[in-house]
Amino acid sequence: MNEEKVLNQPPIIQVVGYSNSGKTTLVCRMIKHLTSKGYKVGSIKHDAHDFEVDKPGKDTWKHREAGARVVAITSADKTAIIIQQHKSIEELLPHYERMDLVIVEGYKFAGYPKIVVIRKPEHEELLEKVTSVLAVAAWYPLENLPHKQYDINEYEKITGEVLAYIKGDK
Repeated sequence: MNEEKVLNQPPIIQVVGYSNSGKTTLVCRMIKHLTSKGYKVGSIKHDAHDFEVDKPGKDTWKHREAGARVVAITSADKTAIIIQQHKSIEELLPHYERMDLVIVEGYKFAGYPKIVVIRKPEHEELLEKVTSVLAVAAWYPLENLPHKQYDINEYEKITGEVLAYIKGDK
């Protein structure tokens, strides 16, 4: 994976875990907490399954079905671009250059600092598979961890850990 620094690239933190572990809830709480403090936060969500953001029968869907590889829709308040191919984190980063932080949900095996979410004992093996673990957010106490551990609901403390890391205090 190419992790060379992109010009004006904000810090990146990943939140990883298995399906239904609580990643999205944690990410949303972190984003809300950070934005309430004035931080500009971007997010990238990796979906291990095929997803559909377009509604069948709508104009952009018709454009894609007709063969367009890139479809954009824009209004006075927002823009969405649908690209018919996988994009890596690095390929997406140019869209985030004005952010103070990018939180990536998923992409378990990318090399960025991670908050690993553990919901059940069988999820603990993920800690042996991923790299760059910054902290663990767990639904129950884990023993003998070489990483800082937080309860899944301690999102303010987890966010504090992230801020300390990106400010270079860690």
